[in-house]
Amino acid sequence: METSLDVEFSIELIRNKNIGSPRHEDAQFLMASGIGGSLDLAFRRATTSLARWLEQDYKLSRSEVALIMGTGVQYDIGEVVDGDIHVVARYPKRLLNGISP
Repeated sequence: METSLDVEFSIELIRNKNIGSPRHEDAQFLMASGIGGSLDLAFRRATTSLARWLEQDYKLSRSEVALIMGTGVQYDIGEVVDGDIHVVARYPKRLLNGISP
């Protein structure tokens, strides 16, 4: 089903920083997108993107990221059309209390 709606949002452009794939943030979640030709590939890309975000911006080690993502990451299927699958990995900001980017 398709519909129309009016949406307002803002974009922050950070020059000379390659994040690799789309990332989103709202008041509650950090979200990273993964797009691929299979559910497995899209899932891995979303997970990797979110993990790198936490490592780079929150200065967490790979072990720390694995620990916190293993207990708090959530996944949504954003789209499944034309052979492209879009998965969103999201992590609740409330679970990052005390850790600042």
